[in-house]
Amino acid sequence: MLGSKTVEPVIALLDKALGLRSRRQEIIAGNLANIDTPNYSRKELDFEATLASYLTTRGAGQLAQTDPRHLGGGGDWGQTLEDTDADVDIDREMVRLTQNTLQYQATVQMLIRKLDSLKTALDGGGK
Repeated sequence: MLGSKTVEPVIALLDKALGLRSRRQEIIAGNLANIDTPNYSRKELDFEATLASYLTTRGAGQLAQTDPRHLGGGGDWGQTLEDTDADVDIDREMVRLTQNTLQYQATVQMLIRKLDSLKTALDGGGK
């Protein structure tokens, strides 16, 4: 992950969004992998709430892990992994997987466009 203190805020935000999308993909894949596991309940990472948490606390430094369900390690946003107490439905998980993949790809495209615009500005407007 990029250091947000040395990077333009939009790039830092897109970087965080990519990290969250990647983590959400892992969680959905885990749900699918455990579809036949007895007593397994699906997990969820609320992307919007977690990103909103990052936006409101990004200047506050590292967040405290106040609940054992909070994800730790490396990130500087409060990711909360929710146990939904629901069974895994393969069709719904595949829809979530596809949606998340498309949103990840859209975020990558936004980051590419932003970096291209910065490159153009550094090159003096394409001269």
